[in-house]
Amino acid sequence: MEKESLELGIWDLPEGCIAHIFSLVSPRDACKCSAVSSKFRLAADSDAVWEMFLPSHWEDIISRSVSPVEFSSLKALYFHLSHSPILLDHGKKTFALDKESGKISYMLGPDDLSIDWSCVPDVWDGKFPIPYAYFYGNDKRLSSRFWEVEHINDIVYLKIHGRIQMKLLSPNTTYAAYLVYWPRVNPFHEPEMYVSVRFVSERVENEVEEVAYLQPDMFMPEGARRGLERSDEWMEVEMGEFFTSQDDIEVEMRLREPSVFHIGIASGLDLQGIEIRPKE
Repeated sequence: MEKESLELGIWDLPEGCIAHIFSLVSPRDACKCSAVSSKFRLAADSDAVWEMFLPSHWEDIISRSVSPVEFSSLKALYFHLSHSPILLDHGKKTFALDKESGKISYMLGPDDLSIDWSCVPDVWDGKFPIPYAYFYGNDKRLSSRFWEVEHINDIVYLKIHGRIQMKLLSPNTTYAAYLVYWPRVNPFHEPEMYVSVRFVSERVENEVEEVAYLQPDMFMPEGARRGLERSDEWMEVEMGEFFTSQDDIEVEMRLREPSVFHIGIASGLDLQGIEIRPKE
């Protein structure tokens, strides 16, 4: 008499083994697996799975939050961080996760940036110039991630610098940096900006700058970067991209406007910060 063959499926494995398998897939696939059966749901929703999708130093990150981060499970924490960026380091930056991949994103607020700007002089050729930026104000009620928005008025020269340690970001990932703002630009003229991203260890003279315009509907030369509206109603312009291949490198993002003053073309902007997020 032949022996009956014993066939086992994945559902016959112990819950811990199933959880380990689910921790090797993406967060999206883990959520799909939880709909297969009650046993799969217990495994897919377990902390053992979602701890693998969180950064290894997630406890340190939430300990730096300016307000308590409450969560019932690590899965709940993951989705909290992917839907609601948390404010860190005395309100200087925010932290978030990409919902699809779990990759890390940061936004550096005005207090974490170096901002140098010159405004229309009080007296120009014996006359008092009109503060044009006030005529083209922001009539939107924009919600900021930070306690305050930097209001920059009547710019005739602007330089914004931000830096972040590469080791704070997800490894082996292409990132892009974006200036997040709302423009108040003279409609008769928009100043040309220059943006760049470089490793601090590199020589400044080797820095490659790209031309950028903050308004989306202005006539621009071919190849120039332009501002785009975001889902949160702010605007952003890409400053550049980089690949996180070495942990001990510092990355610098820069925007500058040439120091050229022409009466009647001063502009302004409301600055939320610089966002560093995985490149789509």
